[in-house]
Amino acid sequence: MQINVNSKPVIVEEGENLMAALIRHNLPLTNICNGRGTCGKCKVNITSAAPEPSEMEYKKLSAGELATGTRLACQVQPYPGMALVYGASGHVDRKEKLLFIEQASSEYCGIEQVQLVLDKPTLDDERSDWDRLLAKLQENCLAAELNLSLPQLQTLSPRLRQKDFAVTAVLWHQEVLDILPGTEKVPVYGVAIDIGTTNVAVALYNLETGMLIRLAAAENGQTRYGADVISRIDFANKSQDNRNLLREAIVGTLNDLLHKVCNTGQIDGKQIYKAVVVGNTTMQHLFLGLDVSYLALSPFVSVCNTSLELNATETQLALHPQAKVIVFPNVGGFVGGDTLGAVLGAAEELATGRHLLIDIGTNCELYLQDGARMWACSTAAGPAFEGAGITYGMRAQPGAIERITIDEQGVTLAVIGGGTAIGICGSGLIGAVQQMRQAGVISSSGTINDPDDPEVQAVLPPELRSRIRTGQQHREFVLAYRPDGDDIVLTQRDISQLQLAKGAVCAGIRTLLDMAGLGIADLDSVVLAGTFATHLNLASTVDIGLIPYLSLHKLKTAGNAAHAGAVKALLNQKTFTGLRQQAGNIQHVELGGSATFSMYFMDSMCIEPCEI
Repeated sequence: MQINVNSKPVIVEEGENLMAALIRHNLPLTNICNGRGTCGKCKVNITSAAPEPSEMEYKKLSAGELATGTRLACQVQPYPGMALVYGASGHVDRKEKLLFIEQASSEYCGIEQVQLVLDKPTLDDERSDWDRLLAKLQENCLAAELNLSLPQLQTLSPRLRQKDFAVTAVLWHQEVLDILPGTEKVPVYGVAIDIGTTNVAVALYNLETGMLIRLAAAENGQTRYGADVISRIDFANKSQDNRNLLREAIVGTLNDLLHKVCNTGQIDGKQIYKAVVVGNTTMQHLFLGLDVSYLALSPFVSVCNTSLELNATETQLALHPQAKVIVFPNVGGFVGGDTLGAVLGAAEELATGRHLLIDIGTNCELYLQDGARMWACSTAAGPAFEGAGITYGMRAQPGAIERITIDEQGVTLAVIGGGTAIGICGSGLIGAVQQMRQAGVISSSGTINDPDDPEVQAVLPPELRSRIRTGQQHREFVLAYRPDGDDIVLTQRDISQLQLAKGAVCAGIRTLLDMAGLGIADLDSVVLAGTFATHLNLASTVDIGLIPYLSLHKLKTAGNAAHAGAVKALLNQKTFTGLRQQAGNIQHVELGGSATFSMYFMDSMCIEPCEI
């Protein structure tokens, strides 16, 4: 059998696994555990039709690695024609850019171009310029009525005459967005915007070809006014000036990103005629400058849940002034447009059957379908998943611990960007707690064990016992020693913060399943959405009880599904229309005041698999 390794043919003998074949061909591969899979170092990236992951691969690789074809060579049985890359020529050590749509079908985006040659004015034909244009548009478009904005009227006459009454009209349904001199077809662009609580992303697309031109992301400028939605609502409710500051912050962030994608893509922002915006309910409200006073008070009522169609001038975005800005509908309360965006973005994974979609973040949204009915809810996980509120917590950026292995020899860290660790991000926190529980550093209740307890001494190696010490916040566990003595530790309080976050998510899942009369085993899949989820180790999420126990093969990842959904809506208006209809059929479940949720919350705090 022949396979392709780093673009070179390699012969595999019968019964040989991939690692054995690579070793026999003297192809260097890290192999610390002698092929048992326990070290997780023999990573390769299978570039097409990657095999289903093994149980060991679920334990050693992140969701993002699994989704993008990364596997352990010792676990892979080659098949004819397999192609893979690894090492310096491969992609397994890069930071994944996951499941983002680089090109898609642009069937009907809603923006049309019509080339026209108008009748010139004469003494016998004294129609106004607008009437002249309207008549020709109706003749070509068969539209009974068309609207033109005042800014377009103000520049209409010179534009018609610039190319001797030959023009191109850019239309959005019944509205004329722009009149361009000449009859040459011009490129038209659109942007898909994802307003996250922490990060914001803008993707620039050619609306005719469906090709991604540029993608840019940045921290949400509102973070300086609060780390989560509740703190920002509190800030906004103090005064109208504060609400204005929050709007200016997010609009400024978006316009900076728009300038960036336009400059690098070498286009004029006025060539962007459509934008689609997704975000949670609070983010969409703050972007539009809406009153959020009642979002934080029971019964958690928003100003508007329906989808909105605005123009760029109203939203203050640096696009063509008449560009259409489409804001996703909300399901209700804290289940916002980003949830519906994720449903649309993960449509292939949710096509048929019973599925649970989880968008993990500061505000965790859950969507459940059983093939006939749909439910959605949100649960306030808090900022621990973003590293906030953790002693050495930080966002997923260079210097952050993102993965941890704990064994009798000690602690092994994977740090984003390599180099010295300066803190720990959310995925590292989850992995650390899972490893600490597995090694016996903490109990199922989350308590850091006493290293002087004889029972602990009997099972915990000296190296790990030496890392448990008493700090300012009771006991703590040293993850990394530093020369200056400012060691990176996880404290008892840090573990408690994670327990609160993961308990809220698990309790929300269990409550929603109860509403539907389903058990976790009845589901065909659990789909994790969001950038954060792609960096998680799937086995760890089950081991600590973040997700109720189920077969790891049912756990899937959908990358940044909310942004992918915005892209689909940008390029296909009919798809967006279908989503709006679907939104009206989703039952919104409010967990606030739910006795069932409270019961499950207390029951979901333990650091152990949640059997239901």
